[in-house]
Amino acid sequence: MKLRIVALAFAALCISRMAAADPPPIKPPPAPGPATGLADSAALRATVFGTPPQDIAPLPAKVPLLEMDLLMPWAQPVPAVFWFDRRLRVWLSAQPKPAPLAIIISGTGSDGNTTKLSTLRAVLYGAGYHVLTMPSPTFPGFIVSASSTGVAGDLLQDGHDLYAAMVEVIAHLPRKVQITDTDVLGYSLGGANAAIVKSIDAREHKLHIHRAVMINPPVSLFATVGRLDKLFAITLGNGDAGVELFYQKLYAQLANLYRASDRVQLDEDFLLGAAASALKTDAEYSAAIALAFRIALSNVFFAGDLYSGTGIVVDPKHPPQVGDSLEETARILRGKSFSEYFTKVLAPYYLKRRPNSTTDTLIAQNRLEVIGDALRSDPDYYAQTNSDDLILDAADLAWLKTTLGPRIAVYDHGGHLGNLGDRQQVSDMLDMLGGRWQAGAQ
Repeated sequence: MKLRIVALAFAALCISRMAAADPPPIKPPPAPGPATGLADSAALRATVFGTPPQDIAPLPAKVPLLEMDLLMPWAQPVPAVFWFDRRLRVWLSAQPKPAPLAIIISGTGSDGNTTKLSTLRAVLYGAGYHVLTMPSPTFPGFIVSASSTGVAGDLLQDGHDLYAAMVEVIAHLPRKVQITDTDVLGYSLGGANAAIVKSIDAREHKLHIHRAVMINPPVSLFATVGRLDKLFAITLGNGDAGVELFYQKLYAQLANLYRASDRVQLDEDFLLGAAASALKTDAEYSAAIALAFRIALSNVFFAGDLYSGTGIVVDPKHPPQVGDSLEETARILRGKSFSEYFTKVLAPYYLKRRPNSTTDTLIAQNRLEVIGDALRSDPDYYAQTNSDDLILDAADLAWLKTTLGPRIAVYDHGGHLGNLGDRQQVSDMLDMLGGRWQAGAQ
């Protein structure tokens, strides 16, 4: 429904900011260095435009799709403003015969039925998999229906929430769905989530996950978002004028896309799709990428502030109600960086609940190194990335190569997810999932 789309796009409804006591000062994450693809025109354009149609891998003409809406037994009370997200929404494409199950986790702030997920779903279904697509744990719909905290963005906690949700969903699959094996994969943040989920399953053995494939994963969550915050400040500034001017450039394309679809959401795919049609310069492409991530952060910030009661954006004594205006909150949140979310919402929440933890340990726990031993020793972890991926720096890329060794494919070009669905990327992904991957095959 249209109202729901707007609410998700701009982090739901709002009231004016209320005065609240500041928490004790918390050191923000260290400022990240430059990403590998931020100054690279080809990387920016690949990120915005994606894989050219002529390079997309062959896809089946038809893929069955079942939307499943489930109540999670541990769900917290649902704030009135999020009434539409009481149930977790996932999507299933089932084979008519016994088959392996591929669970795909969406990227930052995205639901379980994005354009990128549709491509991966079609590829995997065509290769003979049952396919289950899951929203990101940073998507408002997941935060409300399946998060045990409401404060998203912590890699380990989000992984446990995802894992519990997967167990619950698979227990409610149609009886005719017969699973012969289970693999997990994800793109962008979903790639890191997939690796964490597999590591949890290695201890809990509830899903018996065999292989995990990370597609363009971050190495450090906080450094990655910090780079995108810097990109936002460089291209759009810290005030709202730059954002409003940029929206004016995109208005016609956004309006056309909005009218053309019964169900669209102002997420990364939607915004970059408009940017590809309306924008022409590297500076404009950089701004579109930065804004797409800032919108995702705004949703996380709003929900985290509401659930934790920190009062940064929402007065906890008078939370927003259905029908309240959302423009002022959208304006406020567009000016909120991840550093502020970390220092005022995420870190205070988790430091209070993790004895003997510090900001340094919290930052360390949000690097893939937290499961580094498993990534090095378990032959069933794989990754795909690009040498010009704008969410990585040179040290991150070197760490992935060293840690995974022959179990990583690094492509010369593609930016961030700009080659997802490409024939080579798909062929390598299927070889990884099938245990056929050989280094250098790409």
